[in-house]
Amino acid sequence: MALDKTVFEALLTEKELPFDYTQIEGGHHLYRFKFKASQSRVLIVEVIVQETEESFGDAQIIYRHVHMMSNFNKQAAALELINELNEMKTGYYALHLAGDGEIFLRNLMRVGQDPQPLYETLVVGSGIARSLQEPLTAQLGESAPV
Repeated sequence: MALDKTVFEALLTEKELPFDYTQIEGGHHLYRFKFKASQSRVLIVEVIVQETEESFGDAQIIYRHVHMMSNFNKQAAALELINELNEMKTGYYALHLAGDGEIFLRNLMRVGQDPQPLYETLVVGSGIARSLQEPLTAQLGESAPV
C-alpha cells in the first residue's frame, strides 16, 4: 500500500490542519482543506491520493480558484501571464486556466508510505498560491466571486 491513510490523517491532526475526507470512485482518497490566500480569499485545496497495493502511488494537489477571471476578454493576457508565472514562480506546481475562467494551481507527485513529503508539498503550495495573488490581480483585475 502506498500512503497509509491513518498515518497521513494522524500527521494532519498533529499539525492541526483541519480536513474533510471522502472516499471516491475506485477507492481513491479525497481530502479537502481551506487555506487563507489573502485577507479576503480562502482557497479550497483538494488532495487526491490513489488507492493501490503498490509501494508507491499517485497523488495530485489542486488549489482551487487561485483566481477567477471576471473579464473573459483578458483570456489571452491570462494565458500569457500563466505561462510566465509557470516559468518563473510556480516551481513543481503548474497554473491552469479552466473553461469557466478559474485559474487553479496543481501539483502531481508520487507518494510512498511516508506522509511527510505529501504534507510538505501541500503546505509549500499554499504559500505559492498566496504569492500569486498579487500578479494575477495586478494584470487580470480583481478575482470574481466563486
